[in-house]
Amino acid sequence: MRINLCTISFRHELASFNELLDFAQRTGFSGIELWSVHAAAIARSMPLQGARAVRSMRRRGIEIAMISGYVQLLAGTDTAYAETEKEWNRLLSLARLFETDKIRIFAGNKSSKAALESDWTLGTRRLRQLAQTASEHGIRTVIETHPGTLADCLDSALRLIRDVQHPYLSINLDFLHLWEAGDPLPDAFRRLRPWTAHFHCKNIRSRGELSVFEPDNVYSPGGTREGMVPLAEGAVDYREILAHLNGDNGVPSLSLEWFGNDPFRYLSKEIAWIRSVCGDSRGKRAMP
Repeated sequence: MRINLCTISFRHELASFNELLDFAQRTGFSGIELWSVHAAAIARSMPLQGARAVRSMRRRGIEIAMISGYVQLLAGTDTAYAETEKEWNRLLSLARLFETDKIRIFAGNKSSKAALESDWTLGTRRLRQLAQTASEHGIRTVIETHPGTLADCLDSALRLIRDVQHPYLSINLDFLHLWEAGDPLPDAFRRLRPWTAHFHCKNIRSRGELSVFEPDNVYSPGGTREGMVPLAEGAVDYREILAHLNGDNGVPSLSLEWFGNDPFRYLSKEIAWIRSVCGDSRGKRAMP
């Protein structure tokens, strides 16, 4: 099992990329999920630092597991979609700079129930186009299971995979959001596993507090963090999830997606808890 930290967890912290690399190495993370905002800032403001960062990561045995970005998949006009293609090419350049083979995006901005058949047709066609462009660089297009998108539940995620039919299209399975959709997690894990390239792990104290993860709140420095809790303390049973991941025949890659306060302290404790649940008390990087 490869455990990664998300740089988005430090969006309101004054921490350099090298500090995050030091922290990841010290606490035993296998890699980093790099927020595209951070990746673009490094590439734009400190172009040489990107190459140095890659060399530094190699020395430490750390990798960039995935670039997490955004595109306007369902942009209505050809002109708007041309901007989407430009953004996709920028994300591909960042993935190549940081030597990762995965880019995570969302499947549009409409829920599966609200989407018209024309939205599905447009979304699947464009996903196929994006996946084809990325595949020419050996990069996977990874769709996150997330509310308000065409992949907001198990059935809709499976439909996207079936309709797009591209070997370089994969799933980032976010356990909390599938639980939010009402899907039985063991069944979702089993049925999506053949196409799942990555997992997101976060938890909530109760179903009634799920609004804490809405974008307008999460990205606001003044937003509430009430209800965000460690994996062991929330409504989603992560002991059961980790048992499935630990018993997986492959080498699962997961990210701890923490949007709450004090990310250094939280992530240190969380990776230690995962090791204890999975029977790894060595205090070393979780390697395959």
